[in-house]
Amino acid sequence: MPAATFDGPNLIIKLPSVEDYDAGKDLYSRWKDWVAESDNAKYPIAFETTGGDDIGGGQTIAPYFFCRNDKGWRIEMPNGNGEIVLTGNLFPRDASQSLFQQSPGFDAFLRQEVSSRSTVIGLPFVNLIPGLF
Repeated sequence: MPAATFDGPNLIIKLPSVEDYDAGKDLYSRWKDWVAESDNAKYPIAFETTGGDDIGGGQTIAPYFFCRNDKGWRIEMPNGNGEIVLTGNLFPRDASQSLFQQSPGFDAFLRQEVSSRSTVIGLPFVNLIPGLF
């Protein structure tokens, strides 16, 4: 699977080819590697994450990745035509702003596959602060 590349000065996360991508491995983890290289930490953060916590019994909370489009980051489609499948819980930090952008002159179609898996404890809600709800 290909990994994304990063253009810090232009705040672009580039998908290099029309293929399948994993939000955790090919975007978030690759960004963490990129930040550690050279002086790339000077650019605004591109991702935040939550989840992945071990809750016992071999279960974890599903990971969620938030692209910091509110800081200007955008994910650019590859220079190619075809379908791209992006698997994983990837969301924009600011839902009112665009997260993806096309490469000029190409027609790439993006399909996101997010997980509906989450883990909750089956206990009833107890309001410990009177008047809160």
